[in-house]
Amino acid sequence: MKKGKWLIYFVLILAVAVMTIPFLWMLLTSFKTFEDSTKIPLQILPEQWILTNYTEILEVFPIAKWFMNSILAVVISLLAQVFLGSLAAYAFARLRFPGKKFLFMLMLSIMMIPEQIFIIPRYNTLAAVGLTNTRVALWIVRLFSVFAVFMMRQFILSVPRELDEAAMIDGCGYFRIYATIILPVLRAPIVSLAILSGLSTWKDMMWPLIVIRDRDKMPVVSGLSTLADYFANKYPQLMAGGVLCSIPVIIFFFVLQKYFVAGIASQGIKE
Repeated sequence: MKKGKWLIYFVLILAVAVMTIPFLWMLLTSFKTFEDSTKIPLQILPEQWILTNYTEILEVFPIAKWFMNSILAVVISLLAQVFLGSLAAYAFARLRFPGKKFLFMLMLSIMMIPEQIFIIPRYNTLAAVGLTNTRVALWIVRLFSVFAVFMMRQFILSVPRELDEAAMIDGCGYFRIYATIILPVLRAPIVSLAILSGLSTWKDMMWPLIVIRDRDKMPVVSGLSTLADYFANKYPQLMAGGVLCSIPVIIFFFVLQKYFVAGIASQGIKE
């Protein structure tokens, strides 16, 4: 039994090393000079710790505007997904109406289609209403999430129906039951959705590069993707840009990780 535990620990440590070493290398390289970053043999720690790589990026690119664009897109899309997704999930889990199972399966089938297929129809739709090259285009396509509906529906199914029936006896309607009974139960899946969907919105690079032309309206990931054109082979500056993209997501995850683990480990994901 002890040998089995040590093997599990070894595999976990190896997995952590595989995931963290590239980030640590990127972080250390962002504080190096160009000469230190190209030395052979490779030098792990900088001989001279400098911050000029970060200051150069901040001077050349509108980082503050990019961060605000990204934060705005993440916040609006998350609020919409939680509200619309939880309402739809409540309807699919609790209400009875014709074709409910068929509609739910039809909605789930969308998850099987690669997201890239929707890029052209989305762009044509936004272009028709004049929303291309606007900050609205960054989040309007993410207002509704099929995954959010599916995940929260599974959690709602784990809530005893007796609670709904007791509330109806007391005179509560469907919306009040949703607001006072269902939503408090959904705290863990909502946090899990915030991490998963927020990360997906934050790191999305393809869609903003297609729909946005003005540099000031870009989110941070798409904006910093242009670093390679400006700094060419200046690796410390490129690594500094990668660190700037990663740190907010890492902080966000560590703040909410307790709720994320609770949401994944709970018994809600069941039919």
